[in-house]
Amino acid sequence: MYKHIKSLTSLRGIAALVVVIHHFSYYTLPKTGSTLSAYSDFFRNGYLWVDFFFILSGFIMTHVYVGDFVSKVSLDNYRSYLFSRFARIYPLHIFMLSLFVGLEIVKIFLLNNPGFTGKFNLTALFANIFLLQAFDLNCPPLFWCNTYWNEPAWSISVEFVIYCIFPFLLFFILRNSYKNDWMIYFSTLLGILLLVAFTRGNLDSIIGVPSIARCGLECVLGIITYKAYRRGNYQKYFNLNLLAIISITWIIVIMHNYWHHWRSVHDWLILPAFSLLILAVAVSNNSMISKILNSQLMLYIGTISYSVYMVHWLIQEVIKLFWAYEFNEIFGKSFTNYEDLLALGAFLMITLFVASFTYRFVEVPMRNYLKSKLLATQY
Repeated sequence: MYKHIKSLTSLRGIAALVVVIHHFSYYTLPKTGSTLSAYSDFFRNGYLWVDFFFILSGFIMTHVYVGDFVSKVSLDNYRSYLFSRFARIYPLHIFMLSLFVGLEIVKIFLLNNPGFTGKFNLTALFANIFLLQAFDLNCPPLFWCNTYWNEPAWSISVEFVIYCIFPFLLFFILRNSYKNDWMIYFSTLLGILLLVAFTRGNLDSIIGVPSIARCGLECVLGIITYKAYRRGNYQKYFNLNLLAIISITWIIVIMHNYWHHWRSVHDWLILPAFSLLILAVAVSNNSMISKILNSQLMLYIGTISYSVYMVHWLIQEVIKLFWAYEFNEIFGKSFTNYEDLLALGAFLMITLFVASFTYRFVEVPMRNYLKSKLLATQY
């Protein structure tokens, strides 16, 4: 039985909130983004925390499954693992997708607007149902298309692909000596840099088929980071508090600035800092950072973070639709800067409230039910 690393749960919550603020401020109400960017581009760069998710996912899954796949990948273990991963992500995904379908029906019958058009077409719906958003091969260049109904769900589509190969990745990487870990880590970093440079030039635009490589390579970074954590010898040479401060400072410096030129390098430079942050806070201590991360509020936000991530785009769509219907104008068009920030605060409160509801009444019950049914079929 693996030991739960509480601080990483809290980091997941922070990452989800940064992504939510990024989406609202730069997609739904861009005036808010302009207001925030006048002081810092931290939230403009918020998409980078999706890459943090991918690295953290590699770390956590290694922590959970290292005992299952360290010596071999058996059919029973692999099937149990895959069922568990599917039950973790799919129920909430399909529930949110059903709400998006309902929203399209509302557009047709109540608002007399066209439904199931544009990115919300039926072909894209089919792709979303089967987690195939990243496999629309009819959209050059590099298969980049509007196949995403619930925009954040593109990441779970590619994650599930990586889930399928993760036990084999883990098996081979664990068999490598620690001396080779540095070579694997830096080779993987180089691979990510080449991927970014020769595709879209930044991590934000790498979706579709290339995003599978993005997720997989960053998952490898997470596995290697876990091996360093498991070995623990880094603690002899580095003070954990200092390591956390260095990684946080590194992240803030990168995210504070928005490089219009050398964008690929800018995005790529933050990835090692994410690894260091995970490494620094994974070991519990009495530092102020650990106390904050292990507080009840931070742990709760981290616990509901998947719901936060999955519900916020629907809330944005509902707000925009309601505003256009009620006031006959684009949401936020006449807002002042002060009202922009108030709207952001209200949106965050609504998102946390809805996510608390979906976590308690949808995510957990459906996950447990599906696990019981899927795992029961093995016996």
